[in-house]
Amino acid sequence: MAPGSDRRGELGAVTAELAAALPAAVLAIGLAVAAVSAAAAQVGLEQSAGAAARAAGRGDDPALYADGAALRIEARGELVCAVLAREALGGALTLRASSCAHGGGR
Repeated sequence: MAPGSDRRGELGAVTAELAAALPAAVLAIGLAVAAVSAAAAQVGLEQSAGAAARAAGRGDDPALYADGAALRIEARGELVCAVLAREALGGALTLRASSCAHGGGR
Protein backbone atom coordinates (compact mmCIF):
# COMPACT_ATOMS: atom_id res chain seq x y z
CA MET A 1 0.00 0.00 0.00
CA ALA A 2 1.38 3.39 -0.92
CA PRO A 3 2.10 5.85 1.86
CA GLY A 4 -0.80 8.13 2.55
CA SER A 5 -3.39 5.87 0.88
CA ASP A 6 -6.93 5.70 2.23
CA ARG A 7 -7.67 2.71 4.58
CA ARG A 8 -11.41 3.31 4.97
CA GLY A 9 -12.18 0.45 2.55
CA GLU A 10 -10.38 -2.03 4.84
CA LEU A 11 -12.48 -0.99 7.84
CA GLY A 12 -15.63 -1.95 5.99
CA ALA A 13 -14.16 -5.39 5.25
CA VAL A 14 -13.45 -6.00 8.92
CA THR A 15 -17.01 -5.05 9.82
CA ALA A 16 -18.40 -7.44 7.22
CA GLU A 17 -16.19 -10.30 8.46
CA LEU A 18 -17.28 -9.68 12.03
CA ALA A 19 -20.94 -9.62 11.01
CA ALA A 20 -20.50 -12.96 9.25
CA ALA A 21 -18.62 -14.65 12.13
CA LEU A 22 -20.67 -13.32 15.05
CA PRO A 23 -23.71 -15.64 14.64
CA ALA A 24 -21.44 -18.70 14.55
CA ALA A 25 -19.64 -17.57 17.70
CA VAL A 26 -22.93 -16.95 19.51
CA LEU A 27 -24.19 -20.39 18.45
CA ALA A 28 -21.00 -22.07 19.69
CA ILE A 29 -21.26 -20.31 23.05
CA GLY A 30 -24.94 -21.25 23.34
CA LEU A 31 -24.18 -24.91 22.64
CA ALA A 32 -21.41 -24.88 25.24
CA VAL A 33 -23.73 -23.40 27.87
CA ALA A 34 -26.42 -25.98 27.02
CA ALA A 35 -23.91 -28.83 27.33
CA VAL A 36 -22.77 -27.63 30.76
CA SER A 37 -26.39 -27.27 31.85
CA ALA A 38 -27.22 -30.82 30.73
CA ALA A 39 -24.13 -32.20 32.48
CA ALA A 40 -25.08 -30.46 35.72
CA ALA A 41 -28.62 -31.85 35.46
CA GLN A 42 -27.21 -35.36 34.93
CA VAL A 43 -25.06 -35.08 38.06
CA GLY A 44 -28.10 -33.99 40.08
CA LEU A 45 -30.15 -36.85 38.65
CA GLU A 46 -27.45 -39.36 39.65
CA GLN A 47 -27.47 -38.00 43.20
CA SER A 48 -31.27 -38.18 43.36
CA ALA A 49 -31.21 -41.78 42.08
CA GLY A 50 -28.79 -42.76 44.83
CA ALA A 51 -30.90 -41.13 47.52
CA ALA A 52 -34.10 -42.72 46.16
CA ALA A 53 -32.48 -46.18 46.06
CA ARG A 54 -31.28 -45.86 49.65
CA ALA A 55 -34.73 -44.70 50.75
CA ALA A 56 -36.38 -47.65 48.99
CA GLY A 57 -33.87 -49.99 50.66
CA ARG A 58 -34.83 -48.60 54.07
CA GLY A 59 -38.52 -48.94 53.28
CA ASP A 60 -39.08 -45.17 53.06
CA ASP A 61 -40.86 -43.39 50.22
CA PRO A 62 -38.33 -43.00 47.38
CA ALA A 63 -40.56 -40.50 45.55
CA LEU A 64 -39.51 -37.86 48.09
CA TYR A 65 -36.02 -37.97 46.59
CA ALA A 66 -36.96 -38.11 42.88
CA ASP A 67 -36.96 -34.31 42.63
CA GLY A 68 -39.67 -34.22 39.98
CA ALA A 69 -38.16 -36.90 37.74
CA ALA A 70 -40.03 -40.00 36.58
CA LEU A 71 -39.22 -42.78 39.06
CA ARG A 72 -39.25 -46.55 38.66
CA ILE A 73 -38.27 -48.96 41.44
CA GLU A 74 -36.92 -52.40 40.52
CA ALA A 75 -36.04 -55.36 42.72
CA ARG A 76 -32.89 -57.24 41.67
CA GLY A 77 -32.29 -60.01 44.14
CA GLU A 78 -31.27 -58.42 47.42
CA LEU A 79 -30.91 -55.04 45.75
CA VAL A 80 -33.49 -52.33 45.27
CA CYS A 81 -32.79 -50.09 42.29
CA ALA A 82 -34.17 -46.65 41.51
CA VAL A 83 -34.29 -45.56 37.87
CA LEU A 84 -34.95 -41.87 37.24
CA ALA A 85 -35.60 -40.11 33.92
CA ARG A 86 -36.00 -36.43 33.16
CA GLU A 87 -36.14 -34.32 30.02
CA ALA A 88 -33.49 -31.64 29.55
CA LEU A 89 -32.88 -28.82 27.09
CA GLY A 90 -36.55 -28.27 26.46
CA GLY A 91 -37.25 -31.93 25.72
CA ALA A 92 -34.43 -32.32 23.21
CA LEU A 93 -32.58 -34.71 25.52
CA THR A 94 -33.75 -37.37 27.99
CA LEU A 95 -31.45 -37.92 30.95
CA ARG A 96 -31.50 -41.25 32.79
CA ALA A 97 -29.82 -42.37 35.99
CA SER A 98 -30.03 -45.50 38.08
CA SER A 99 -28.66 -46.56 41.41
CA CYS A 100 -29.05 -49.64 43.60
CA ALA A 101 -28.95 -50.19 47.34
CA HIS A 102 -29.27 -53.20 49.60
CA GLY A 103 -32.91 -53.89 50.40
CA GLY A 104 -32.26 -55.27 53.87
CA GLY A 105 -34.13 -52.49 55.66
CA ARG A 106 -37.51 -53.42 54.21
